[in-house]
Amino acid sequence: MPTIVPVIAFALLTLPVQQDHKPAEKPLQCMSGPIQRSFGGTEWLTYGCDDRRTLIVVSAPDNPATPFVFTITKTNRGLRISGEGNGDQRSTAPAFEDLKKLSEEVFDQMLREAETRP
Repeated sequence: MPTIVPVIAFALLTLPVQQDHKPAEKPLQCMSGPIQRSFGGTEWLTYGCDDRRTLIVVSAPDNPATPFVFTITKTNRGLRISGEGNGDQRSTAPAFEDLKKLSEEVFDQMLREAETRP
């Protein structure tokens, strides 16, 4: 019996682990737009995404926040805003404050407008 235990242990260790995997979601495409908007006193380019629930807000070329991007997603709990980049925080912080004030109606309007500029 002593040789059976190591064999069973080895067999258990080499079995593939069964995990519940969801199929890979298709990558988000954000090609509609851009529409130009001012947030926090600086210019930003806004693109609509194909999920029709996400806007990408990118610092315009002359914006001191460059490079910086905000992602705004419409959820069941309202708008979720995240941002990342290395731009000047004196420009990104006021823009973030303006974006937090967006209503869902304005978000939807911006998304529709971006869709008219593919």
